Amino acid sequence: MLLIFTIMQIKKPKVGKKIFKILTGVVVGGAIGSILGLTLAPKKGKETRQYLREKSLEMFLEGKARIKDEKRLGFFKRCLLKLLMPKNKK
Repeated sequence: MLLIFTIMQIKKPKVGKKIFKILTGVVVGGAIGSILGLTLAPKKGKETRQYLREKSLEMFLEGKARIKDEKRLGFFKRCLLKLLMPKNKK
């Protein structure tokens, strides 16, 4: 809700209204989709919750690994740039 109120306070009325409409549609659509997905799920509630737990943990661990890889790649990029960039001679 704070995000929606923050967007409403944007000074430019045309841009603010468009963004507000888009975000409202995304939030409402996501809520409706989640509710329909959970109510029309072919599995029992207990199985669905277990599946969601497993998938959320899997996604969390994958994201954590990607962040770690990106940090490592960022370090290597900085090292390569230092090696490849000519030093300024004054």
